[in-house]
Amino acid sequence: MHEITFANHIINQIKDKDKVESIELEVGELAPITGRELKEAIETLAGWKVIVKEMPSDVKCSCGYIGRANIREKGHDIVIYNCPKCSLLPKLIHGNKIKLKRVVYN
Repeated sequence: MHEITFANHIINQIKDKDKVESIELEVGELAPITGRELKEAIETLAGWKVIVKEMPSDVKCSCGYIGRANIREKGHDIVIYNCPKCSLLPKLIHGNKIKLKRVVYN
């Protein structure tokens, strides 16, 4: 149920909650929660329409690879990934954040 914690954190950042029609989020593929889970939690708690844009990851490995991470396992609050070229743990450039991009008021 950690999606409730993430949802409440986002909801609490927004002013004039009773006037919100919809929000737009960016959710990185390496974030500790999926966009679908977050969308469902916010819609249930706040009653707002939620638009989620899934963002791919971007990593840089010591082997020279730069690109999307290879996700080996994704579960509740954990993402295990590696370099798709050499299987080492690459440096994360982006793709693990949850960002509130837009709030639409009625």
